[in-house]
Amino acid sequence: MVSPQEYQEQLIKFRYLKEQRDMYQSQLEIINASRANVRNSKNTLENLKEGVKEDDEILVPIGGIVNIKASIKEPEKVLLAVNQDVVIEKDLASAIEFLDKIIEQHNKQVEFLGTQLQNLDINLNKISQVIQRDILQK
Repeated sequence: MVSPQEYQEQLIKFRYLKEQRDMYQSQLEIINASRANVRNSKNTLENLKEGVKEDDEILVPIGGIVNIKASIKEPEKVLLAVNQDVVIEKDLASAIEFLDKIIEQHNKQVEFLGTQLQNLDINLNKISQVIQRDILQK
């Protein structure tokens, strides 16, 4: 049986690890959503590469469920938003390569976060068992 002070320390540690786990889980969800978005962009670029010609008509989403018709002017060039303030022009092959690198970074982040979550789950399980054992002994 653990002392009341040790019991409190275990509870505090459990709560801290649980908060950390929740934070990692939120980050994992954000990275997965971003990775899906980048993959979708890459698929779109690959489709452009396979058959869109100058002056082809496309639908451009402008928000919600609203689209406008537009014509392609330079099908071999795309504009990539690198961050909030910077947009760069690239050819399709370079843009796809750029997106592949982002996907690779996301995959590494997902792997890291998955490992962290597993470690936290193991520690949370151990602490939970100690706490439950102490409660049953009382």
